[in-house]
Amino acid sequence: MTASLSRRLLTLLVVLSAGLGLIYALPSAPKPPAPGVATVLPDFVDEWYGQDAAVTEKERQVLGAETTFARKQYTNGRGASIFVSIVFSGEDMSASIHRPERCLPAQGFTLVDSRTEKLPLSLDPTHPLTVTRLHTLRPIYDAQGRPVTYSDGRPFKDFSLVYYWFIGSKETTASHTERYLLDTRDRIWMGTNQRWAYVSVMSRITANVDKFGLDEPQTDELVQTFIRKLTPLIQAKSVVIR
Repeated sequence: MTASLSRRLLTLLVVLSAGLGLIYALPSAPKPPAPGVATVLPDFVDEWYGQDAAVTEKERQVLGAETTFARKQYTNGRGASIFVSIVFSGEDMSASIHRPERCLPAQGFTLVDSRTEKLPLSLDPTHPLTVTRLHTLRPIYDAQGRPVTYSDGRPFKDFSLVYYWFIGSKETTASHTERYLLDTRDRIWMGTNQRWAYVSVMSRITANVDKFGLDEPQTDELVQTFIRKLTPLIQAKSVVIR
């Protein structure tokens, strides 16, 4: 090997070593922030007792392996029932979290109407929690798959109210579009992921089902009161309420 070739190889080795050494000078990726919501639902919410509810295999397949869940069915001594679900995002936000308006039709629900509500909270009385309220219906079928009808032949329709919102590590929003924009902002400008969670609270309107069932306004009051009691138990005080 000539002296000239040896010098070139030595120079190349020095350049490569210097380049590889720069890796250690680069800033490390920021540590993912702590989630702004509890990863486990409480067993009790005031008078309500919760039991774990199952996550279907189809949900796990659709939402991805990184997505995790917290889910309970709550009941009280008067026979009322409220279903609570929290879906925790993975890195792929497009697969982990989406609007209920997208998945409810696939479960047989029809959206009757949608609006936003502002619920005052003890966490911050000056900033009520903004949530999205959905009014849904779906037909009921018997064991043989036939539609259940009233005595006059009209199809029986099961109505429900669904309230939902999104909780990040720093803020909340009731809008899927706003959550997407906030997530994009954080990833591009700050290199962080707020680890968003999607919270939904659902209850059936039972006035036409049970003798002492609740109508729509009564169900609204039931669910809204429950959310006011649940939120301080699961949401970090540091989260900005929108």
